Amino acid sequence: MTAPGRLLDYFILEASDNVERLDAVLAKAAGAGPDAEALARSARALRGSATMSRLASIAELAASLERIGRALRDGTLRWDAALRGALVSAVDDLKLLIRNVRSWSAADDERARTRVGELAAYGPQLRSQMTPSAGGGSGAAFLAGEAANVAAALAMLVARPNDRLALDDVLRRVRALRGVAAIRDLPPLPDIMEAVEKATKPLELGVAGLRPAQSAVLSAALTALHRAVAEMRSAGRPDSAAPEVRQFAAAYAKLEESAPGAERIVPVAELFFADAGPHVLSRAPNPPTTPAERFRLEIVSHAEHLRRLVGEARAASDQGSRERLGRQLRGEMRELKIAADGFAEREVAAFAERSAHGVGALDPAALSALDDVAALLANPATDREALVRRLAGGAAAPKPQPAAAAAPPPAARPAAPTPSGTPRSTRLRSATPTGRELQALLQDGITKINRLEERPLSEPVPILEDGLIPIERLLYKGEAALARAREIRDSVKARGKGQIPEPLAELFDLLDLASAE
Repeated sequence: MTAPGRLLDYFILEASDNVERLDAVLAKAAGAGPDAEALARSARALRGSATMSRLASIAELAASLERIGRALRDGTLRWDAALRGALVSAVDDLKLLIRNVRSWSAADDERARTRVGELAAYGPQLRSQMTPSAGGGSGAAFLAGEAANVAAALAMLVARPNDRLALDDVLRRVRALRGVAAIRDLPPLPDIMEAVEKATKPLELGVAGLRPAQSAVLSAALTALHRAVAEMRSAGRPDSAAPEVRQFAAAYAKLEESAPGAERIVPVAELFFADAGPHVLSRAPNPPTTPAERFRLEIVSHAEHLRRLVGEARAASDQGSRERLGRQLRGEMRELKIAADGFAEREVAAFAERSAHGVGALDPAALSALDDVAALLANPATDREALVRRLAGGAAAPKPQPAAAAAPPPAARPAAPTPSGTPRSTRLRSATPTGRELQALLQDGITKINRLEERPLSEPVPILEDGLIPIERLLYKGEAALARAREIRDSVKARGKGQIPEPLAELFDLLDLASAE
């Protein structure tokens, strides 16, 4: 029973509210029984909050209450005085348990177990359907219940897309379910949750209304989710090849294709006229890096991500995962082309454009070609000629040898002359350090920072610290004010061409009289 302090603060507030609702539902219960749906809903909210806060005993007791509420709703359990007393006692104990979460003890665990055992007498045959576990049918039943809750919230949002409360409810439930690792083994649930979150992202950011592609995704996701929940409850897992799932995948693909691409990186040179100037900025005579080198440095993480997707695509067996990975790869290829165009890397952009279709279809040859090119892009030490040759469809560059069998480094090339004739050293590129080598490099860099106080990179430049200037020094006064007034008078006379109103002429004469003293 451990959780961070802030998480406990949030749990106490939310759980207290849910328990008060449970108390109110039981207080209003008449001879026919309480509002079973409200009872199950409040207990489910308490269970979810306790589960996320790692309060297992409270979550188990809340699950028992939820089980009772569903049984009453379905008519499989009869309401009577004994059941009422058991529920009231359980809610009273929940209040005590919530109050004790900061100083939890074995006695609190025992109190919760006692109430769970007491409630288990009312419909124990339903226990396996309501108690979540890490695997087996009960885990699927738990996920089916959570997916059904997402579907209910999503149906409300589809009916009222401008309802902020409905949107918040959907996103809260979707993000909580995406955090459960078990849904990765139940396609198409991961894709549906991802699509719902992506389609509703503009609404969360304040954009009014939904585009047709977003509405289509939400509607298709709702239909596919209903089908998946029904199959999970009957067969234990959804059918990833169902017609509803295929329709959802098609709608999601259209949304991905209609999404705006990443912002293009515009070279500074394109912001100037193609003439000799003068320009606001000037080109550095010895720039530290070239655009090609900056592109290679920035594309490393993208290339590594592409290789990971290629590996997942090769291992994907079900249709839902293959379609999802195909969409992701098509999107990543678009991003690669945009980034390459921004750095004027025409060969990379052309490769991304012509390979996008085959990669998106998970064609084995296209995936192999992409893996080879991504491996070259992920290594800054790759020779440009080898990269261009592979992009053009030639043989891939040989893979680097292990460190133990590595050949001695080649001699440095002669210094390249700059346009002014001054020699400039050529920087040798090396592979990106990782593991212990990266840790040692970072530690060495941190150590050397302290040496800058003794041996700075350049001579310190004194900074003149002028004091504050009083506002009075910036105002006209005395003779300076009169001189400024005469300047204004002369300017007005010059523009007026003798047509000066009498009061203003008198004011000008007074200026001369004031200056005469």
